[in-house]
Amino acid sequence: MPCIDTTGVILEYHAHIYFTQETRPFAAALRDELLGLAGGRLKVYAMADGPRGPHGAPMFGVDIQAADLPEVLAFIMVNHGPLPVLLHPESGHEILDHTHHAFWLGTPQPLNLAVLR
Repeated sequence: MPCIDTTGVILEYHAHIYFTQETRPFAAALRDELLGLAGGRLKVYAMADGPRGPHGAPMFGVDIQAADLPEVLAFIMVNHGPLPVLLHPESGHEILDHTHHAFWLGTPQPLNLAVLR
């Protein structure tokens, strides 16, 4: 399924939720809660304890369909606690999506943009 339609409308978003060793239990509980949102339609990735793609800190990702964004974003906004969150669209421009098109909840984390196209 494409992430952007022919009219330029974003069809999918990604959330990256970062954690430390100390906040890992909180992140695991948040991840479990996300599994039940949006009618179970979210793709919630495994927790990565090391770098993954441009993300140098431990994190897990969530794929969010555009129709589910209001529900999921509202949940993350009020429940992310101490965890930094990067939310971005999937427009097909990875560098712009992770920078100019993105927004952060909490403290922004460094990204390795050299691995993106």
